[in-house]
Amino acid sequence: MAKWAVVYLIHVRTPHQHIPKLVVEDVPDELTADEVKDWLEEMGYTFGACGVPWANHYVARLRDCPPSVRGAYRAGEVEIIKYRKPEPVD
Repeated sequence: MAKWAVVYLIHVRTPHQHIPKLVVEDVPDELTADEVKDWLEEMGYTFGACGVPWANHYVARLRDCPPSVRGAYRAGEVEIIKYRKPEPVD
């Protein structure tokens, strides 16, 4: 099982800031970033900026995120949810 993060990227100044918004735990290893993003949307989570979905946000495996994102997770400074299979829609 993997951990994935939704990260807000501020890139107008250097160094860029990567701000963790959410961590999803217990994600099946075979899922891709696009599949995790689709799952989040199906679960009702929305991220974006200026009314544009996913603007300035990205989804990545937590292990591949910058140290500041991993540190915020370890310190309990970010919302954490558990992955679960979506309910079928009739």
